[in-house]
Amino acid sequence: MTRASALEAAVKDPTAPQTAISTEDRRISDSNQAWLGKVVEGRYRVLEVIGRGGMGVVYRVEHLRMGKVAAMKVLHRDLADDVDVIHRFEREAAAVSRLHHPHTVQVFDFGTANGALYLIMEYVRGQDLGRIIDRDGPMPWARAAPLFAQICGALQEAHELSIVHRDLKPENVLITRSTAGRDYAKVLDFGLAKLDQRNAPKRETERSQIVGTPYFMSPEQIRGEDVDTRSDIYSFGALMFQVLTGQHLYSGTTAVGVLTKHLTADPDAPSMRAPKMGIPPAVDHLVRKALARDPAGRWQSAQLLGEAIEEIYNETVSDATGQKSVSKKLGGGTLLFDSHEDAGSDVRLRRSDIDAYEASIRRRRVWVWLLMLLFTLAAAAGVVWLVLRPPGVMSEENEPNNDPSTANRIASVVKGVLGKRMSPNEGDKDYYRFEGSGRRVVTVTVTGLPNIDVNLAVDDTSGHGAAIDEGRVGQGEALHRRVIDGPVIVSVGQTLGKDQKLATENVSDVYELTVIEERADSGELEPNNMEADATPLVPTYELRGYLDTATDVDLLRWTGETGTYIVVVRADGVPLQWKLGDGQARTPGEATIELRKGELIRVERNPAQPQTKPDVSWSIVVVGSGRAK
Repeated sequence: MTRASALEAAVKDPTAPQTAISTEDRRISDSNQAWLGKVVEGRYRVLEVIGRGGMGVVYRVEHLRMGKVAAMKVLHRDLADDVDVIHRFEREAAAVSRLHHPHTVQVFDFGTANGALYLIMEYVRGQDLGRIIDRDGPMPWARAAPLFAQICGALQEAHELSIVHRDLKPENVLITRSTAGRDYAKVLDFGLAKLDQRNAPKRETERSQIVGTPYFMSPEQIRGEDVDTRSDIYSFGALMFQVLTGQHLYSGTTAVGVLTKHLTADPDAPSMRAPKMGIPPAVDHLVRKALARDPAGRWQSAQLLGEAIEEIYNETVSDATGQKSVSKKLGGGTLLFDSHEDAGSDVRLRRSDIDAYEASIRRRRVWVWLLMLLFTLAAAAGVVWLVLRPPGVMSEENEPNNDPSTANRIASVVKGVLGKRMSPNEGDKDYYRFEGSGRRVVTVTVTGLPNIDVNLAVDDTSGHGAAIDEGRVGQGEALHRRVIDGPVIVSVGQTLGKDQKLATENVSDVYELTVIEERADSGELEPNNMEADATPLVPTYELRGYLDTATDVDLLRWTGETGTYIVVVRADGVPLQWKLGDGQARTPGEATIELRKGELIRVERNPAQPQTKPDVSWSIVVVGSGRAK
């Protein structure tokens, strides 16, 4: 096939009705369906096909760990057969993933799966600009100008990073809605056109992809010359022309005819093609300057073009009161109207989610390495302790030890029995002493006995103590993460039932008492049921804790900046609720709420749900980017 016939194939109208489905289309459709339900890289489950384009197929996917949705573009499989294309894809995808502009469809992840290249992108609900123009016709300047300014903002950031789009057209601009109900533009597919510069391919459909989209190609791109950011300015001029007039800048019966006009013809003024649209003369000049054949005659940057759009908009568009519109500068660029916070954004994957997730993975790897190191050191220390342990330290109970003065010295774990009763209505009581000095955090647990209701108490030399009797007959007890000073005195005893007259003696069944010293920064610190003792809650760090008793209340103090955050509370299916200063009771799950620096979070049992366990474990983590008030 000649280059001319390839160009003719490229200019076929994509909206023309299809009279039959080809075998090739059926094959691609079957291939598309094969992705559904698959899990990509262990992170993304493919849910449905949501679009197709010249470069590949787009799917809606769900991040398995975060439960949020994103879009996945799978590039045509033959692209992955070329090693040079793969290397180019990795370079381009890495560059595009650095784009953060609010009017750019952001790329979060990329890679190779099932022999194909893929990109994970922001999921945007809306229609492309080309479809809107086909449906509604030309767009008035007053409506189009804000969209043009937004697109310029996206181009400006990309151009500053030396990223050229190369295929800017209405079909690559998605239009969604802001919270105020206004149009909001999102530019997609930055850098992808550069990937498809292959040698002559085998199929007719691929030949058409060589030239991109003739209606929007700059003269230097048509000539095969190296292009810079000003090529995107030309394509953007052709886009603005179509949006304002409803017509292509140049048309012809063949692709060669269209491309020749880009090289030789002078562009019409938009007002000449759409005289009824009331296009101001300044807008004609703005568009025609963007369409200059010589790159030196165009707007030299997207920033200059955006500033010109804003200036003309302010001079030509009046608000409802008859006053000229005044635009606002928001964030890192100049935007007209308001920012974008569309409904349902909480279920969509965002860059802040990815950043927090990757940070948690890095922390987890560090913790795994540290835990392995600590395990090795602990094993070595255990061997040393067995050889050099001090005299008098016991691993099995030694009676009598029924008062603090006769407490058995223990290292960590001891086995004992609740045997001979102290009196008819008072069972055996065993005391143990866990040596140490200074302020420490300990967790104490005791296993249950089949015919005895066991209770547990902890005291230290400074008078800080706690007792628990939550379990029933046969159940154990636990006091988690108690802050103590110096040595710890632990007692294990028996609680008589309501109608029980005689204490039980059990010399055949053994309980196991465990005292573990823990890191102070690895979870909540008990007691923390008073405001002065509230445990600090650090952004992105998952804090773990326990409600040991039915009346236990854990207070946490937010140490991050004031702002709106995602708060995730987990409780392993047991009854729990948490509150802020507003007093509203919230159940475990995810919530987007405002947190103020120093604010208290109250975690407690949920009285509306039945108690299923004697102790309630919970965790809380605050993620996402806060917006300071």
